[in-house]
Amino acid sequence: MEILSVAAAAEKIRRYLKGNIFSPYFVVSDGAKECAELKKFFSGTLAQVYISNFCAGDSPIDEDLLVERLGALKRDAICFGLGEYIYFTAKEDILRRLQEREFKHKLIFVCSGVTNLLEQFAEEDSKFRANQICRVEGSGSFSVVSYSANLNVPTDAKDFSELLRLAENGQRMISVQTDLPLENVHEINSFYDAIKYREPDFSAPLDALNSQQWQEYFSDENCAGYPPEHWRSFAAGFKGKILNQYLKFVFERSTRYEDYRRNLFLALFDADEKVFEEFYALRKAAVKNISSQYLSEYVARAEKFSADAVKYLTDNTAKERRAMIRVVQGREKVPAALEKKYPALADYLADFDYGKAELTEYFRRYRKIKLLNFDDENFKRRVNELALRRPFNRFETRQKLLERFNGNAKLYWLDALGVEFCGYIQARASQFGLHAKVEIARADLPTLTSQNKNFYDDWRGDRFAKNQRLDDLKHSQEKFDADGKCSAPTYIDAELEIIASAVEEIKNSLAVRDAEKVILTSDHGASRLAVMYGRENKFKMRSVGEHSGRCCPINDLDARPDCASEENGYWVLANYDRFSGGRLSSVEVHGGATLEEILVPVIEFSLAGVETPAAEKIPAPLENLDEGFDFFE
Repeated sequence: MEILSVAAAAEKIRRYLKGNIFSPYFVVSDGAKECAELKKFFSGTLAQVYISNFCAGDSPIDEDLLVERLGALKRDAICFGLGEYIYFTAKEDILRRLQEREFKHKLIFVCSGVTNLLEQFAEEDSKFRANQICRVEGSGSFSVVSYSANLNVPTDAKDFSELLRLAENGQRMISVQTDLPLENVHEINSFYDAIKYREPDFSAPLDALNSQQWQEYFSDENCAGYPPEHWRSFAAGFKGKILNQYLKFVFERSTRYEDYRRNLFLALFDADEKVFEEFYALRKAAVKNISSQYLSEYVARAEKFSADAVKYLTDNTAKERRAMIRVVQGREKVPAALEKKYPALADYLADFDYGKAELTEYFRRYRKIKLLNFDDENFKRRVNELALRRPFNRFETRQKLLERFNGNAKLYWLDALGVEFCGYIQARASQFGLHAKVEIARADLPTLTSQNKNFYDDWRGDRFAKNQRLDDLKHSQEKFDADGKCSAPTYIDAELEIIASAVEEIKNSLAVRDAEKVILTSDHGASRLAVMYGRENKFKMRSVGEHSGRCCPINDLDARPDCASEENGYWVLANYDRFSGGRLSSVEVHGGATLEEILVPVIEFSLAGVETPAAEKIPAPLENLDEGFDFFE
């Protein structure tokens, strides 16, 4: 069949209109532009008929009504949409029915989408080929996608009749919602299918996301600026747009989003040593604020590495921080990696100048032993020596130090705060922009709250409500191991959190000018080592030991042990022994007279001013002490 220009085709149509053949004339025209030009050629002389007008919503056309209306026309007409109708429905019988019928007036059908079918008709009938058909230059094809109604996707056409109307008017790319079984239409029943249709090279598998996520991705492909754990951060990998090298590593190991969520935590175990430190830092930042079921799995796997467990853990969560404490139990030295990866613990372990070299050395060692759960005979021997000479008596009482303030400061009582935390408190004060002046005082014996609360009751100025969270923690052995034992001092993490929170509360009070100064002190300290070491020797006294055996009421029948002080009607042990009768504790105890129990800080806080006190030099380890005191690698 010869292919004509629009003008040549129009000339053939005019000859048809002037002739005496009343069977319809068919113009094959797949080009939308050419169809529009033909419409212009005959817009003033021919009636225009659209096949879509014979559709009732989402239904095929009423063919009988169409033939009837065409037969009733009062003048010649040009008709659009027949080819498109047949293209989408494969109902070819209507074409044969119209081709073989004679009408009262001339009819021209401009047909798109059925070129091959009409050419077949022309080959079968030479008379038809010569007098009733021509083909116009130009090309084009339909791209129609049908979305399932349950997807609720906005479409160009809401039903078949609208689809046909758009096609009649030259639109070639059309989306539609229809329940009709159409031909040459791409059916989409899921948002995943819709994405694959839109992007033929899209390679992500169907189960990479769930149906809701695919729906959101279909509506909005933007995956930038979302938290690392968000499914869109995973989906960014579909198009190679993950910039974070660790997240890219995670994506490459993950087929599904659920795999990605798990690998976000666990992929570090598979990282090459060359990129480990980079990936460690990126992973730490990525999972910092995520509450995930996979954290426990990560920690459990890390702990299996034993010596290298700290390498994988971070200080993001209490679970990881406590795991770091567990894995160093029994060691003689603190791994350098622990202080690097757990900065708050490093601040706790850092040296603090207590003003006396022996005291500085004592707490330097005490903190390490408390953390490592290490049996140090040298330190126990030192404690036994101190128990005989009891040097704490040289310190001012807490009451004496507090008297100088005359009530012109606000008092903060943090129950059970010992001087072991002085360095940590100074570090937190610096972090919060505070100046902290630290002095060391002694509590009254025995180191019980009942014997040491008068400082708070007698305070003449403003005061905070008593904070006893630290003391409650030390008495909450049921919160630790399943059998009620605290085999590893994982509670240190909670101690540091409680103290940091208290310093922040003080900072907030100073910041709003609720007080010009705040004095932080305590009723007593507490001893972890009295729990670790104090379970062997028990003094059997007539009176029963109290507070885990750290003290007992004085009686006339027994003599005071050399390692005990006598005060306020009690004998108070200054080493790690226990009087019989006291209930064992598994966390920490107080009531005795070791330095960690009796010495308490008196710290004056103020907002940091222009002048900052010079850093004090920390005494070096005492030369006359053996190497057992050297804990660091």
